[in-house]
Amino acid sequence: MALKEGDLVLTLKKVESIKSMTPELRAGQIGVITETGPEFDKMSVYGVLINEKMYYLFADEIEKLEDEC
Repeated sequence: MALKEGDLVLTLKKVESIKSMTPELRAGQIGVITETGPEFDKMSVYGVLINEKMYYLFADEIEKLEDEC
């Protein structure tokens, strides 16, 4: 998945298992990519702004909301 700054993303069910973010972060929340950061264990990490809070999520915890036209 190629994400860039400004892309809208949707959180996946997997975020609900992150103990440090529960119950704030739930599946189905919409956010915007604000940072495309480093890789950790060969997986990309993204800065996602959701409800005025910044979260750093792995690529498998979010999906792009819309495909480009």
